[in-house]
Amino acid sequence: MKKIRVMITVCFVLFVGGISAAGFIAKDREFSPNENRYLSDPPKFSWENVLEGRFQKGLEEYLKDHIFGRDQWITVKTAVQKAAGNTDIGGAYVGKDGYDFEKITKEDVDDALVEQNTRAVVSFFDRASEKIAADRISFLLIPTSGLVMADKLPKNARLFDQSAYLDRILDAVRDYNAVDVRAALAAHADEYIYYRTDHHWTTDGAFIAWQEWSRSVGMPYTDKSELEKNVLADDFRGSLYSKILDAGSACDSIWTYGPVGEGLSFVSGYKVTVDGKKPGMIYDVDKLDEKDKYAFFFGGNYGQVHIEAGGKNGRKLLVIKDSFANAFVPLALEQFDDIYMVDLRYYKGDMQSYLAEHDITDILVLYNISNFISDKNLYKLQ
Repeated sequence: MKKIRVMITVCFVLFVGGISAAGFIAKDREFSPNENRYLSDPPKFSWENVLEGRFQKGLEEYLKDHIFGRDQWITVKTAVQKAAGNTDIGGAYVGKDGYDFEKITKEDVDDALVEQNTRAVVSFFDRASEKIAADRISFLLIPTSGLVMADKLPKNARLFDQSAYLDRILDAVRDYNAVDVRAALAAHADEYIYYRTDHHWTTDGAFIAWQEWSRSVGMPYTDKSELEKNVLADDFRGSLYSKILDAGSACDSIWTYGPVGEGLSFVSGYKVTVDGKKPGMIYDVDKLDEKDKYAFFFGGNYGQVHIEAGGKNGRKLLVIKDSFANAFVPLALEQFDDIYMVDLRYYKGDMQSYLAEHDITDILVLYNISNFISDKNLYKLQ
């Protein structure tokens, strides 16, 4: 019996030692495609850092990020947790029918920040309405899949009261065109309107919201039955997969809608400028070969994007947005002469000056509710 215990101990030590040695020998990765983030650098040693605990904390993060076979170990851990019936894994929920969900609890919500962000939007709208008609100023707040597809959540899921926040925020902008798309999305909850492994909506989800918004602002729109669906990828695993790393996870598809028989060629006639100088594109097919395939829409996020669109009505739309707008805006190309997209995470200019400089006639603030309640850049609107 003693020999068996000794053998087990020796094997365990050799195993841990081998993993540690491999971690030191292997070249450090700078970026994790699965998690879509940069990994920790080695901490800088100094007595001050040691005494204040920064070195120890940095070393712990560094070792955790660079352990040999890290992604594979997380995958094994997930398999064990799922086998034990655990559906709360890696900061996300494993739901039914292959769907994963963001885990956002009431403890994650900063009410003061929500109030600050809401005031910033109202203040921006109030000033903009001095020159732009109120019915051309829109606010589109997108619910998460956890609300729209609540029937697919696991039984133990504990989420913040999303509907209460949607009601409160939309009510605050009632003097303008506050578009509530909850009912429209819920009516299609059994369809593929959110990705299974990513927190974004699919092109079909964006299409439903675009139709609702178009009706609310009195803009003509094309029915989906008149367009052709082009599926461009079927191996997308997104942000929620990256949290869970489930080997048996579903794969998502990426698709567009456009004129019948034209594929993606219909967007070649639009001129796109990124951050005021660089040429951009509406659909970046090279991103379909990368981990973050949602970046196919516009190539990702930038401070500002200008599209010389196809409308002939003299109207210019400003979209103040998060990444949910990237799948939405291509649907509106024929509705305006110009579309400007501004992401406040990367843009530092004055928004009132921006309105005047570009002769903006229409405004749309488009955010997913989970981003809106946590974004610390909306103060820039004021």
